Amino acid sequence: MSAHLLDLSTYCTNLDQPVFALHELPEEVVAVLFAYYSRSPLPLRDNLRRVLAEDLALMPGHTPTGDGAAEYAAAEERARAFHEKWVVGYGHGSVAEHAVVHLAVEEISIVASKALEDCRLASYTEKSTRYVPFDTESYVREPTIAAGPLASLYDETCRDLLSTYGRVLAASEAAARAEIERPAGWTQARYDSVCRSQACDVARYLLPAATRTNLGLTINARSLEHTLTKLYSDDLGEIRELAGALHREAAVIVPTLVKYAAPNAHLRGRRAAVEPWIDPQADAPPVPATNTARLVAGPAESLSDVAAAILFEAGAGAWTTLRTLVAAWPAERQAELLTAYLRDRERFDAPGRALEQVTFSFELTLDYGAYRDVQRHRMCTQLGQVLDCRHGYETPPGVAAVGLVDDYHRALAASEAAWERLAEAHGPAAAQYVLPLAWRKRLLMTANLREWHHFISLRSGRQGHPSYRRVAQDCWHELHRAHPALAAGIRVDLADYDQARA
Repeated sequence: MSAHLLDLSTYCTNLDQPVFALHELPEEVVAVLFAYYSRSPLPLRDNLRRVLAEDLALMPGHTPTGDGAAEYAAAEERARAFHEKWVVGYGHGSVAEHAVVHLAVEEISIVASKALEDCRLASYTEKSTRYVPFDTESYVREPTIAAGPLASLYDETCRDLLSTYGRVLAASEAAARAEIERPAGWTQARYDSVCRSQACDVARYLLPAATRTNLGLTINARSLEHTLTKLYSDDLGEIRELAGALHREAAVIVPTLVKYAAPNAHLRGRRAAVEPWIDPQADAPPVPATNTARLVAGPAESLSDVAAAILFEAGAGAWTTLRTLVAAWPAERQAELLTAYLRDRERFDAPGRALEQVTFSFELTLDYGAYRDVQRHRMCTQLGQVLDCRHGYETPPGVAAVGLVDDYHRALAASEAAWERLAEAHGPAAAQYVLPLAWRKRLLMTANLREWHHFISLRSGRQGHPSYRRVAQDCWHELHRAHPALAAGIRVDLADYDQARA
């Protein structure tokens, strides 16, 4: 064995402290090393020496040749057997959580990106529609439609939307430059970025859901296997193809830990199983005039429950005793306790976990562009419906300001007409590709009060896009109407701004 591989400093950031980081090790080896913690009396460095001694061929930089090739195959088999035994045989899926994969995912549609980002236990960074412009060819062709007789309609609709987007973008940027005087001290690059961002905020409503996007994904192997199974089971061809591409590349890094990802019959059949229970009469709401949020569920004794949880967290007694005690307090005293609990928080201080004791559900009707940002909040349960034309669309004031409102409405009407034909031929899931971000969708979002603090504070902030700022503000108004003492502690920005990022 080479002296290089015996030197643990290659793989450990220090050799004599109880806390250290691992680096330059294959992800499956990292997973094995952490798994030993539950089964071995030895510290990790000793187990790493054993792995180096037994599985030299798995280490980076080792190229097996001759007899080494057989050694590599044997080492691979030992790693495979370990994960087969503990992850598959004994169900210790947590072992796979220690193996992390970083995947670059490019040239997928916004529809596919939303399906991928539905996995809650992962981190994403996606190409922004608020800062990056798109051209007339920046869209993905949905595979089923592209192979059918309506392919030309699909292409014409996407190109028309992107062409109209380009005109609105150019006119809006010119208007921003005329309106915003470059402040002293600003670089030209900063000024150009602000003007372009103002224009993108207006024009992005016209981007079709088929718009091509890129994203970076960091995910552990256990969550990735679940995600792959879900994507493999999707109705849309693009998403199933994406699953295959992700699986192929992840298998280079963690082959045994994503080995069993495959289409799932239960997931594929769940929609069909529910179909007979769907009553068309249940879905006849009036089209809202704008984005809306409606509080639809939450405990009546929310303030009392939070106050009792605060005392429980402080070690004041048993839960049932505290809940009975606090329920007898006047509401004013309960509110005073909550105020004291939230006092002296700095800007980035999160409220305590006692606020997680109560949960609220909001039904949101919001444009698809706003939904893209709202979906990023994953400490909650989101039940979304397929994007369609039932709830109308948003028209940003900036479109009228640059004299292109008629062109805007024409493009939206054309997208609706195309959607109707495509939905009839290929189903609503495939048809959604031609609907731009202006069209609204319906979402049920359930989260505890602590998460609503975070959501409302972040999404109502000045730097936010007006469409989701309004959603966050509406959530606060709804909560304040039903539970004013709980809403009072939430940091919400209710102001309107003409130039959100200037």
